[in-house]
Amino acid sequence: MEVREEVRQLAAPLADEAGYELVDVEFAVQGHHRVIRVLLDKPGGITVGECGSFSRRLADCLDMNQTVRGSYRLEVSSPGLDRPVRTLEAVERFAGNRASLTTWEAHDGRRNYDGELLGPRDGTAGVRTEDGHEHWFEWAEIKLVRLIVDPWEVARNARKAASPAPRPRGGSR
Repeated sequence: MEVREEVRQLAAPLADEAGYELVDVEFAVQGHHRVIRVLLDKPGGITVGECGSFSRRLADCLDMNQTVRGSYRLEVSSPGLDRPVRTLEAVERFAGNRASLTTWEAHDGRRNYDGELLGPRDGTAGVRTEDGHEHWFEWAEIKLVRLIVDPWEVARNARKAASPAPRPRGGSR
């Protein structure tokens, strides 16, 4: 079994127990260093303290099960604003949001599509591009889906929510 899948099998029940969503597990070799990245989320977002606590518990499990021989670096964090969408269940949850979708093979000469995330529908996910066209793909054809978040839009929405409601003008006294 590959390291990534072994880590996923150990991390999933720990995440469930803590009430977190296990978004993704990555295993990368960077030069002489091996890195395991675990992405967690929960409604309202995950804190640095929660990531640290989860990291300690997962590291104990990894060491006890001797999942990764030798030295490695374990990183536990939130998926960030441009979070990956790794399952059809996540596609359903984030449908309607802007996303970037990349396929393994080219379709009509392209592999990258940006637009509104659509689906799931019968094991497929899709994107409605700015020109209004819908592009649907079998889940196995999709290499990567990431949410696209405009940080300026987030800031504008936060300002709108924080500003007081306008007072009516005029009227009788």
